[in-house]
Amino acid sequence: MNRYKCISVASVLALAIGLAACSSGSDNTVLARVNRTKITAGDFKRQLEDLTPQMQQAVASDPKARREFLEDLVGIEAVLQEAKRLGLDKDAEYKKRQESQRKELERRLQEDARNERFNSLLKKELADKLGKLPQPTDQETKAYYSKNLDKMRTPDGKKLGFKEVEPQLKRRILAERQRDLYLEYSKGLKAKAKITIDEKALDTAVASMAQATVPAGLELQTPPTPAAGKKQ
Repeated sequence: MNRYKCISVASVLALAIGLAACSSGSDNTVLARVNRTKITAGDFKRQLEDLTPQMQQAVASDPKARREFLEDLVGIEAVLQEAKRLGLDKDAEYKKRQESQRKELERRLQEDARNERFNSLLKKELADKLGKLPQPTDQETKAYYSKNLDKMRTPDGKKLGFKEVEPQLKRRILAERQRDLYLEYSKGLKAKAKITIDEKALDTAVASMAQATVPAGLELQTPPTPAAGKKQ
């Protein structure tokens, strides 16, 4: 098999997700045309970014691999055009999947934005304090090891000596100190915020989640509650 072979069938199908919405991009040089649709250098580069580094290197260095990759993009566009000609883009099930994918994309973008805000604030507010956290001493690390001695084993039960786990333990202790610093900061913000928690809604949500995981034909058993005044 040619080691420069670009992409498998699965990779081709994965590339199809973005091809239909390709814009002209920053490089408008037309590499190929499929009926009235253009495949530009910008389109080519964006699709190339989805490949592994090894495949990218193959396309960049080998003319045959480069041509094969472009041929794959042309084939994908031809398939998409045929699907549109047959009206598959108006199919109810297709539209349902597209809407589901759109909502999932929006959710991921919102989650990414939340994470960015979260990390930016922590970096701004806690960077100095995090940098000044003391490194775990040998004595502290040994004490941590002794306290968690029952956990110092390999998956097959072999006991791990202190020297074997010392570097990991020091990283763990430092990570716990970083978390404690964050929790202290978060606690201060919560103290200034107006917070309400609906315990009933929480219980209902958890119960709903639990029911969704119960296999068909089984029922969740509620632990018995002692009657009021009954002696145990």
